[in-house]
Amino acid sequence: MKKLFSILTVLALALQLHAQDIDLLNRIKTANGKIKSFEADLANTLVKPKKSSSQEGKLYFVTPNEFAALFTTGKYMIVNEKKINMDIGLFSGTYKLKDGGMMQSLSNIFLYSFQGKIQDLADENDYSLTTKTEGGFHIVTGTIKKKKLIGIGYKQVVFKYLADSLLLKEIVLFDYSGNMDVYTISNVKYDVAVERNRFVF
Repeated sequence: MKKLFSILTVLALALQLHAQDIDLLNRIKTANGKIKSFEADLANTLVKPKKSSSQEGKLYFVTPNEFAALFTTGKYMIVNEKKINMDIGLFSGTYKLKDGGMMQSLSNIFLYSFQGKIQDLADENDYSLTTKTEGGFHIVTGTIKKKKLIGIGYKQVVFKYLADSLLLKEIVLFDYSGNMDVYTISNVKYDVAVERNRFVF
């Protein structure tokens, strides 16, 4: 009887935590879903097992599917509806965005996080989600449920939303090679008129 009670207690707590997770994800989606556009300062740090590098730039976003990360180093990532143009990391060139494709998945990590659509991202990529609140942030972590055979892409994504406003502060990406790619936004101006040439390529 005591064992059964313990099992039921654990199940009840698990369901309660799951409900809290869903409530938090819904609140994040609601808060960020109201934003039509923004521009911000952007800092990127790539940490590899033997070295790290940093760069700074500007980030522009217009809902639902346009953003530009433009760095002072000359590196960039621009998404313009159905295409992505980038010169960052291993990728350089213009690629079509196709449902289920690697580039679509990459662009959605950013687009969905800007809009707070983390549950949608998890559903598309088969992530298991966990949440915690720590250091003034709600931290949402998505982990690939099944390891990919080729090992290309990200095995884990972490999103940090400010605890008070629920707005995005940081994206952290972990790939299969042990690299950590951190994107931090600051000095954000919401619902501003973004010049359309930011997304032209």
